[in-house]
Amino acid sequence: MSSSTAKKQAKQTTYGRPRLLSHEEILEGAVELGLEGLTMKKLATYLNVGTATLYQYFDSRKALMRAAAVYSLSDVPLPEDTGQHWSVLARDYVESIKTLLAENPSFIYSHQHSDYGFEVHFRLIEPFLEAMNQRDFEPEAAMEVFNLIGMAAFGGAVETVRQREFEYQDETMAIVARRQFDRLDADKFPLLGQAFGVFTQTPEEKVEGLLSKAFKSIARERGEDESEII
Repeated sequence: MSSSTAKKQAKQTTYGRPRLLSHEEILEGAVELGLEGLTMKKLATYLNVGTATLYQYFDSRKALMRAAAVYSLSDVPLPEDTGQHWSVLARDYVESIKTLLAENPSFIYSHQHSDYGFEVHFRLIEPFLEAMNQRDFEPEAAMEVFNLIGMAAFGGAVETVRQREFEYQDETMAIVARRQFDRLDADKFPLLGQAFGVFTQTPEEKVEGLLSKAFKSIARERGEDESEII
């Protein structure tokens, strides 16, 4: 056998067959790259396969995005229902969702509804509604609580991502904000100057302040002792 023939056969052996992948490998690759701006071509290059190979598993980018978003939930430690007070359970959900979003910023910035639909939300919501139903919340009232914690988690995640950007520069948002504020004419911002400490609260402090006030209001409406709200 000539050397040229041998090289040709070796090349066919190496490149002639598409690389076999599992669905999990593809989804892991998509999550690792980030869903924001993800294309089939980028993912194929990342996985060292041809784009056509991915289409053997998912018939469209939208199908892939939906599956990848749902797959990412497998790593989210949703709170265990141990009979804790509803406000504690709700806070635990805020932390779980906030962590998911902060660790996957593409979820915040991508076009979630058009890219992968509402399935991610549904998978988070139903267990919460079930747990709240066991605490005498009607589904509509429980959904209102979830809307509240969802907004708090989203806002908290955005603040957390911003805070981390400052930390990469070995600073904090509070230090940078104070430095920039001190460059201004304080006489033009007298009220902000008095409230500056609240403006520069940490993401955790901002979320906690929002939830504490909201949960105490909900407790009063339900005729509960708001002192039970931690």
